[in-house]
Amino acid sequence: MTNISQSIHDYVRKAIQMQMLDPMDQIYVQNRLLAILGLDEMGVVSNHELEEELQDYLDKLVAYAIQEEIIDSKQFSREILEAEIMDLLIPYPSTVNQVFWDYYQEDKVKATDYFYQLSRTSDYIKTRHIAKNVHFKAKSEYGDLEITINLSKPEKDPKEIKAAKHAPKSHYPACALCMENEGYRGHINHAARQNHRIIRLKLGDEIYGFQYSPYVYYNEHSIFLNETHRPMVINRKCFRNLLQIVEQFPHYFAGSNADLPIVGALF
Repeated sequence: MTNISQSIHDYVRKAIQMQMLDPMDQIYVQNRLLAILGLDEMGVVSNHELEEELQDYLDKLVAYAIQEEIIDSKQFSREILEAEIMDLLIPYPSTVNQVFWDYYQEDKVKATDYFYQLSRTSDYIKTRHIAKNVHFKAKSEYGDLEITINLSKPEKDPKEIKAAKHAPKSHYPACALCMENEGYRGHINHAARQNHRIIRLKLGDEIYGFQYSPYVYYNEHSIFLNETHRPMVINRKCFRNLLQIVEQFPHYFAGSNADLPIVGALF
């Protein structure tokens, strides 16, 4: 009991230290973690020096859940629990949007810096996995060419692949990018998105979402998506939207995927 209580205590204290959590919310979050981990009370804890990263304390909580068979050791089970625990540290989407647009009125870069940092510290952007990628740069007549070997997305165990194939089919969320993903628990065939937040903005007369890619391929790799799930089309409206994006975020570069079903983008 004492070890897991200490891990809970350290996780919450580290979040407070990182200013992800208000000290007033410490007891509330500790109690939410007790419930998630099937515990009824906190054991004796100490306020020792916190020398590890937040995700290291998260790992201890997940390891306990596996040890006590609260979850199994499958990758998707771990990711669902990780997202559920991290979600305790992130404001509701309405609050995130309010803070973002308040910053935006002051400084556009400050707004995106806030959202990018939140996406990283909440483990929505998989920084530890991305660090495994291998990069090569080569000179070319068109400038430097960067080649990346993507090692960030965990390989599924053959047993998980088989289980996913026979799992009941679901059409919610409609795809991996649509707004229905915000806060979604996830399952074997759909990534956990409980720690996911989307910024709302207007392009023309429609509402769009702005988010970061969980497995970024380049710095601040962003995604813009329509609030309505529909096939992407490359047309005049698409280019008009791209221009409006760079008008709203002049420090960003905006581009578009091809309008092919395999690409998976919406516009």
